[in-house]
Amino acid sequence: MNKLALCLCLAAAAACTKNESRLDGVSGTSGQDPSPGVAPRATGSVESRLARVERRLDKVISLLEQNLPPEPPDAATTFSVPISPSDPVEGPADAKVTIVEAFEFLCPYCYLVSPTVNKLLEKYPKDVRVVSKYLVIHGDKAVLAAQVGCAAHKQGKYTQVKNALWNGLFKLEGEGPKAQTENLNLDAMKKLAADAGADPARLDADLEGCQGWIQDSAQALAPLGVNSTPSFFINGRFLQSLDFDQFDAMIKESLAKADKAIADGVPQADYYKREIVGKGVKRAKGRFED
Repeated sequence: MNKLALCLCLAAAAACTKNESRLDGVSGTSGQDPSPGVAPRATGSVESRLARVERRLDKVISLLEQNLPPEPPDAATTFSVPISPSDPVEGPADAKVTIVEAFEFLCPYCYLVSPTVNKLLEKYPKDVRVVSKYLVIHGDKAVLAAQVGCAAHKQGKYTQVKNALWNGLFKLEGEGPKAQTENLNLDAMKKLAADAGADPARLDADLEGCQGWIQDSAQALAPLGVNSTPSFFINGRFLQSLDFDQFDAMIKESLAKADKAIADGVPQADYYKREIVGKGVKRAKGRFED
């Protein structure tokens, strides 16, 4: 919505309120002094009055942008989602389709979609890779889980420990997942990781160095308007879903595009970096941008 349209909407809304609007004076001026307690009518040329309205509108938009969550990224747009060296990657490095998952270990919906992600990796072992980026929603305990997963990644045990954390932090009960609160502490999480094959001594040594993964993830996701988990980008296209068929359909579309580009001469190993990161949109539009 442009500023003039928003201005007209605000003016219309003001006309419906009980109190007299300060925008009433835009339609004309009055030589009479305002009554006590009534805001003075605007004076000056039409251009100067509109300029004042726009300045005030800029302040309103700034406050709204600071306090409203961003709109979800446009699903029809291909976004540039870079991969950091700190990101755990499951699947072949030269995969034609890269799924970037923004998730958190204390997010119940991330737990619910985890089997779908594993199923996709099983169905497309040569063509799909999953890149994990971490978005903290639930505070310090979620940070602890991220550190354990990251430390396991450094010793090549990320997939095993990721699955162990899911199995230890949630269980299906009744109509949905329930947190296993006895495991929401660092010692319990480290034990889950060790039981999955991670070396306990190396885990301890690598925990502190894992803040970088969380910071890198936040820096990559913020310009794209991602503020909830789980969120996915499939070769740069945004998707929020728990449904395997929706993922599968988007993967097939992405594979077709990748196959065409590769046939036209783009090296498969360079496809994601050149065609998605290099050519994708680097920032999602703000809520009030045209």
